[in-house]
Amino acid sequence: MNKANTKKLYESFPFLYGDHDKPMTQTLMCWGFEYGDGWFDLIFNLSKAIEQEAEKSGLTRSSDLWPRAEQVKEKFGTLRFYVANGSKPIYDLIAKAEAKSEHTCEECGLPGKTREGGWVHTTCQVCEELRNNKRG
Repeated sequence: MNKANTKKLYESFPFLYGDHDKPMTQTLMCWGFEYGDGWFDLIFNLSKAIEQEAEKSGLTRSSDLWPRAEQVKEKFGTLRFYVANGSKPIYDLIAKAEAKSEHTCEECGLPGKTREGGWVHTTCQVCEELRNNKRG
């Protein structure tokens, strides 16, 4: 994901993504967000929903029990969102977002489908053609 979108997530959700500057011996968030910009809105909305759910359960942002993202990436063409201190409602939110990513182009955010061909990925037809043109 580009630097501007990464910065927006870090600034909008400083407690959820507060470990991003820690070393890899403590968190995999040190690698940042490992997917294309097309999933930005999906992740932003998920992050907002996670924080709202945490607040609804009575947690405060300064609490040691506040949800903390451990890794956010693409794997096998879909989103993987790993969090510490999650609850069942939070894991349900994550599962819905992961399922939605299977039909959302990772590059542009339009409807897409999961494709094979080297690396499994989810793209729309236009982004898939651009990807194939770049590969030769």
